[in-house]
Amino acid sequence: MQETRIIDASETYEAQGQGLPTGLELLGGKFKIDHQIGAGGFGITYLAKDTFLERAVVVKECFPESICMRFGSRVTVNSPNHEAQFRKIVEMFMREARSIAKLRHPNIVTVHQAFEENGSAYMVLDLFDGRDLLDLIEDDNDALSPDQVREVLVKLLDAIDLVHRNDLLHRDISPDNILLDKWGTPALIDFGAAREDASLKTNAVSTMLVVKDGYSPHEFYVSGGKQGPFSDLYALAATMYHVISGEAPPSSQTRVSDMADQNDDPYQPLAGRFPQFEMSFLQAIDQAMSIAPRDRIQSAKEWLSLIEQETKKVKTVHIPQSKSLTKTLSELIAETNKHVSDDGPAPQKPAPAPRIDAVKSDGTFHPEWVEEFNRETIEVAQRKRAEAKEAARRAEEARRAEAMRLAEQARLAQEAREAEQTQQAAADEAISSKILEWVTRAKPS
Repeated sequence: MQETRIIDASETYEAQGQGLPTGLELLGGKFKIDHQIGAGGFGITYLAKDTFLERAVVVKECFPESICMRFGSRVTVNSPNHEAQFRKIVEMFMREARSIAKLRHPNIVTVHQAFEENGSAYMVLDLFDGRDLLDLIEDDNDALSPDQVREVLVKLLDAIDLVHRNDLLHRDISPDNILLDKWGTPALIDFGAAREDASLKTNAVSTMLVVKDGYSPHEFYVSGGKQGPFSDLYALAATMYHVISGEAPPSSQTRVSDMADQNDDPYQPLAGRFPQFEMSFLQAIDQAMSIAPRDRIQSAKEWLSLIEQETKKVKTVHIPQSKSLTKTLSELIAETNKHVSDDGPAPQKPAPAPRIDAVKSDGTFHPEWVEEFNRETIEVAQRKRAEAKEAARRAEEARRAEAMRLAEQARLAQEAREAEQTQQAAADEAISSKILEWVTRAKPS
């Protein structure tokens, strides 16, 4: 199989001046380019403004650099032989945009529009206000707690499960493609679009798959390598490895090479190294990062099931063995008597008669301190039950608040979409009116 070429940051379009200029308008002026914010082997990403809704958005442009170039704002192939290949890539880009637009999930950035212009294709996405995981990893003062790591992973797995159930692959999961908002809610961004499909159909593109060392599985480095949900899960596991350990895992190519030379796998398993996490939680990440696809976790649903099983397990709390209460009290009495005897013999006083209420119906005598101890024990138990009930109430309130926040977020998104549709209809009507007016004026009198 043919090895692929890794795209270096210095070879991207920004360095070559291939990005669209600031102020360029798209779709009849509906969107205006602000500046380029990223580039990859098959596309360029821009920060733009929706001029009708007056909000910031993200615009992705289909631009496979190996077979095309730009003249002004128009994209064209660098050879007539690549025309059919380029049109295939544009078609797949549009198909991918339509597929992603169907993915309604709070942890997936929404695609609002896709269109063809300038000889290429574009998709418009939400601008997600947050920090990426890579930024958080590098910030020692803002590390995620084990509970936060678990919550982020569960939400991302749920989102990826939806992606895979729609017969899509992300193909570019990494810390810089996962954003967290101020509430710690993650969002999956920057899908790989038509990259892998195009590589299977064209020779020019098949030699240039964009990969990320440490996160991409071995099959991403090899043209024609079999890819599946397990490929995305490898990249997600590598991302969580970096979050937990603070270091990116070794490249899958390095691991394959060392193992082929009969050397030890340079990958250091998480299990056993981070006691603040459940062992099974870390073992699942290690399994998902197996070199052989058949040894990995095969689906996001399976991974979620493993986490759910761990949650349902009854945790055994090991309490150090202690002496019995009777023995402890006896020792305290003996120590007290010894302390009194050391100070000299105490004057003999007649022993007080036992209280009537200290003599039970069965004729046995229970000192007053026993009754007091029993009362205190009952009060402590009642207090702990009340505290547990209060904690459960607060947890339920937090869950409901989160549900309300998500519902409100969905409502606002729906209102934005409806407003966008209204604005689009108004714009279309305005354009039609202008065309009609122009045609009317153009008619000879």
